[in-house]
Amino acid sequence: MATHPPLPHPALGLRDVVVRHGTRVALTVPELTVEAGEVLTLIGPNGAGKSTLLQVAALLRRPDAGDVCIGGKRATRRAALTLRRRIAMVFQDPLLFDVGVLANVTAGLRFRGIGRAEAERRATDWLARFRVGHLGDRNARSLSGGEAQRVSLARAFAVDPELLLLDEPFAALDAPTRAALVPELAARLREARTAAVIVTHDQAEAVALGDRLGVVLGGRIAQLGPPAEVVARPATVEVAAFLGVENVLPVRVVAVARDRVRVALEPHGQEIGISAPSGAPPDPGPPAALAIRAARVEVRPRDAPFPDGWSAFPGVVTDVVWTPVGQRVAIDCGLRLLASAVQDGTEGPFAAGQAVCVGIAPDAGHLILGTPAD
Repeated sequence: MATHPPLPHPALGLRDVVVRHGTRVALTVPELTVEAGEVLTLIGPNGAGKSTLLQVAALLRRPDAGDVCIGGKRATRRAALTLRRRIAMVFQDPLLFDVGVLANVTAGLRFRGIGRAEAERRATDWLARFRVGHLGDRNARSLSGGEAQRVSLARAFAVDPELLLLDEPFAALDAPTRAALVPELAARLREARTAAVIVTHDQAEAVALGDRLGVVLGGRIAQLGPPAEVVARPATVEVAAFLGVENVLPVRVVAVARDRVRVALEPHGQEIGISAPSGAPPDPGPPAALAIRAARVEVRPRDAPFPDGWSAFPGVVTDVVWTPVGQRVAIDCGLRLLASAVQDGTEGPFAAGQAVCVGIAPDAGHLILGTPAD
């Protein structure tokens, strides 16, 4: 399998990019790089600018301002066609030709001037890697959705691109097919060491595939970093809400120690102790928000004890929804909290109207600074 030597420049570089739809600014990217061999995943709601960013990276849309570089070479109008040959793209719809599977995968290689024998060798190799080598003689239009997307991926990898762009590649597939393809794609990306940008709506896919994760909101990359860091420590209330953090509570910082911060929940003033955030500790007084996932809010019968260092206060269950692993419980504690109560036999199921106590461990909450408390 051919692989690229390390590049002296990022596989993709965007600087001061602006894209407008009429008078509306659809995308603003001050700076973004994707290094050789790196996988960047992008998530965000519909209309956030993810696909626009991918079109700019693919040189399918010229930005209204700013520069796009592929392998360190600026994508001028004159250079664009040559640079596109260093890029491969996979769409939600596989977009296969009405010919045989092998002919589909060799097509990109033939367009690039590769001889027939070598093109068929590469195509056969990549079809086998995506477990559809036995379909080489089949007409592409007779394939299932999962088979067609595997062929589309094989076609993209076969041209040995410096940059691979994937726009919602699994969105049209059923859950079992997606579950099988995600780890396969991750493995092929690691083998090929191909730089890739993957747009997806699925947070689990983004975390599983990406070396870095970008959250795109309102035409900007609102947060960019290692997937586990982004998911665990959203930078803003908007990012936390998009990532599905169930409890985003307005708070005020009331006390700061070396390894502990106390915050008061607004407007009623209940206090919670949390582990101090990394970096410079916050000053007392500023408004903030506390992000706590429902799985980190523990519910116990009223007056049940919690470990030392936990914050605990009484409440009443207002609503219960059963899930495959237990219950999603809403509790009124002077404010509304959501908790995931796993039914593991240690506690009975909770019911609306039941008096309970909720506990929050010091490391359960993430403090988002600079957020208005109201």
